[in-house]
Amino acid sequence: MKPEDAEAVYHTASNALFESPEGEEMLRRRTPEEVKNRIERHKHILRYDPAGAWVAEDDGRVSGVAISLVRERVWVLSLFAVDAAHRGTGLGKHLLERALGYAEGCDGAMIASSQHPAAMRSYARAGFDLHPTLTASGPVRRESVPAGLTIRDGEARDLELAAEVDRAIRGAAHGPDLEQMIETGCRLLVADGPSGRGYAAERDGSPAVLAATRPEVAQDLLWACLERTPPGEKAEVDWISGRQNWAVPVVLEAGLSLSPFGPICTRGDLGPLTPYLPSGPFL
Repeated sequence: MKPEDAEAVYHTASNALFESPEGEEMLRRRTPEEVKNRIERHKHILRYDPAGAWVAEDDGRVSGVAISLVRERVWVLSLFAVDAAHRGTGLGKHLLERALGYAEGCDGAMIASSQHPAAMRSYARAGFDLHPTLTASGPVRRESVPAGLTIRDGEARDLELAAEVDRAIRGAAHGPDLEQMIETGCRLLVADGPSGRGYAAERDGSPAVLAATRPEVAQDLLWACLERTPPGEKAEVDWISGRQNWAVPVVLEAGLSLSPFGPICTRGDLGPLTPYLPSGPFL
């Protein structure tokens, strides 16, 4: 993949991953800023992991993509999509093999999967364990937000705290990826007290990623995210696996509704992965 492919990759992946009427409506509702941020995310990964990003072309048009990254000892698949016309041809298998080749030498690997059967089958065949997840969404019941949350806005110096928590929980720091989230609109929230440490990257009330050393700290961080949901908007909490049952009482008390979501796929030696709500593109 090359930087000039980023816009075509965005359109190919969006059309492939949001084929349902509901998905198409979500695409139509994306603002120009949201589209720009997603394209910039692809370019960001390319700057750090050019050998982990691959596209397939048919007559000059991007027909498939696999983008991966390595942070410290952990490999992550950020994006994997094949357009409808090229499914069942083996193209997806070849793209995934190229991206997995970038994982050589890593101790662990993670993927946030869509609910597409072919994608889940590919990851299982590649040796990943699939962990079903839920998503929670809806307006926040503000009267349920606990008083006296000891959560503060993060600063540049808190990136090292986040890195230390990441290494303990997921096996590797996010490094430049957390900075990219903040540069494209996320707010860093931090917990740092005698009860434990943790952080969240919050965007419009939804946690883009959250990790903490104790479940109680993670719950406070999640409440702090939900509290910041703009009036009249819905919050979303994704990737709630069985390991993250600490999050379920929070989202239910906040009035959000639970629905099935894609699995988190893991392979190799990682951290305990809890308390932890991963980022879809960066895990």
